[in-house]
Amino acid sequence: MNTGGYDPRFDFTVDLDFGHEGEENLIMFFRAVEGGRVEVKADRYRNGRMAVETQQNPAGRGWKDSGINVTEADWWAYRFAPDAFVIVSVRRLKNFLRHNKDLLNKRNFAANSDNPAKGFILYPEQVTDLLTNDIYD
Repeated sequence: MNTGGYDPRFDFTVDLDFGHEGEENLIMFFRAVEGGRVEVKADRYRNGRMAVETQQNPAGRGWKDSGINVTEADWWAYRFAPDAFVIVSVRRLKNFLRHNKDLLNKRNFAANSDNPAKGFILYPEQVTDLLTNDIYD
């Protein structure tokens, strides 16, 4: 269904179909929750940034894929604050990362811990792009 651009004309059939499409998408999400197919992460610092882990080095035994690179989840839920989540399909998030690999900088997380990790920090404007740009559909 093409939803690009603003068209002020009211078309009940088109609007109803668009609403049903959204409901079906949400039903798919709730089924994934019931099946344990949702990865939930959190913004501990409440800075509007989204961390996406890609690798870890447990106990210094060498870097291996983790996080988004190995998840079997269908959905990625990110908690920005109590009662404030962003939910995106893993497929969409991976598409975003692939399209923007040259713009994103890989960072170290918990470098001085027993389980350091690497990944990407998405800034608020990048999160907005992830959620709204149709090239990630």
